[in-house]
Amino acid sequence: MPFARTYLRRLALGLCLFVPSVLRAQAESPRLRVFLDCPSGGCDRNFFVAEIPFALWTQDRLDSDVHVLVTGIGTGAGGTEYTMAFIGRRDFVTRADTLRAFIPPNSTDDMRRRELARVLQIGLVPFAVRVGDATRFSVHYDAPPGSAMENASATVSDPWDFWVYRARLNGSGSAESRSSNHQLSGSINASRVTERWKLSFNAYDEYRSSSYTLSDSTETTFILRSLDASSRIVRSVSEHWSVGTRAAAGMSEFRNQDAWASLDLSAEYNLFPWRDATSRQLIALVALGARHYDYDEITIYERSSETRPVARAIVAGESRLEWGSLDGAMRYTRFLHDAKTYNLSVNGRALIRISRGLSLEVRGDAAKVHDQLYLPRGEASDDEVLTRQRSLATAFRYGGAVGLSFTFGSIYNTIVNPRLDDLGT
Repeated sequence: MPFARTYLRRLALGLCLFVPSVLRAQAESPRLRVFLDCPSGGCDRNFFVAEIPFALWTQDRLDSDVHVLVTGIGTGAGGTEYTMAFIGRRDFVTRADTLRAFIPPNSTDDMRRRELARVLQIGLVPFAVRVGDATRFSVHYDAPPGSAMENASATVSDPWDFWVYRARLNGSGSAESRSSNHQLSGSINASRVTERWKLSFNAYDEYRSSSYTLSDSTETTFILRSLDASSRIVRSVSEHWSVGTRAAAGMSEFRNQDAWASLDLSAEYNLFPWRDATSRQLIALVALGARHYDYDEITIYERSSETRPVARAIVAGESRLEWGSLDGAMRYTRFLHDAKTYNLSVNGRALIRISRGLSLEVRGDAAKVHDQLYLPRGEASDDEVLTRQRSLATAFRYGGAVGLSFTFGSIYNTIVNPRLDDLGT
């Protein structure tokens, strides 16, 4: 009997521990499982986890109820327009939605993430109320001043007439016992972007200085300067067509150019409407223009200056979908006075989710280079080669990268704990 009494006491204790846990599990509402996919950057996942408690953030889209694909594109004012595609999975496979968030220029990281979190919550709530307890949700609306009719008919009054101006000045430097490097650059930009017109004016100046003390205690200094200014006017003709012109001028010691100037006329066609530009584009562009160069040294073609007609063609595409992203371009530039002077380049990038937790990224670029009209006569010195003081003759350029990433383990661990992150892992 003592054995039976001991057994019954242990059984009762076990039930006391088990029953409350079962009741708590039954009382807790299921949470919406969300996979955040933000290939364009700008998303603070840890902040979203903390600010949106009704969502359970998964590590792989195959474990989610909703796949949120976030893409971004720059606005005319210098901000960013984010497009959030809410792609239903599992029980929500027939549901989808798209929302947009506009981030003004000069916004702080905190302002950006709070606005993205706000829009993200709005998009997730219709899914979440069908998974959990809808009584836990409520709606709050900040009504604008005035009646709805008055606001609907109001027009935007912009004292700047949509013009945006930017000025930047950057300086950097480093030094050691036997070497020092300094760089100073500045830029000015003015732009006006509307649905029909895009106007921009830019100027950029750069100064670089590098000094080295050699083994015989002599000091050698290398200086490079460059300057360019450009203006562009683009007219939107339709949902797919655009035309424009661009004029530019400048100088470049690296390219043996005391002065250069260019003028182009161009036309562009996008297979998809431009309103879909954040998620997909497929464009074809052709341009015709002229280039003028005044050289610092006589070139390999025995020229101190020249003016040449030039033609360009570009085919480029970009797609960002739930399985990954693809982008690539092919560019062809040819000086019309000589069929042998051309540049043909291709580049591409693919980020593909192969299976649960496994992703493949491939990048590559290659070019055939036969348009270096500016190359000076004579061989470059060893110093010029080592310090990249001038452009070197080449018939090609290429580069590439490939990478695999594999994530496994808990699909629900979204705990935010940034302690001692600054010390590294």
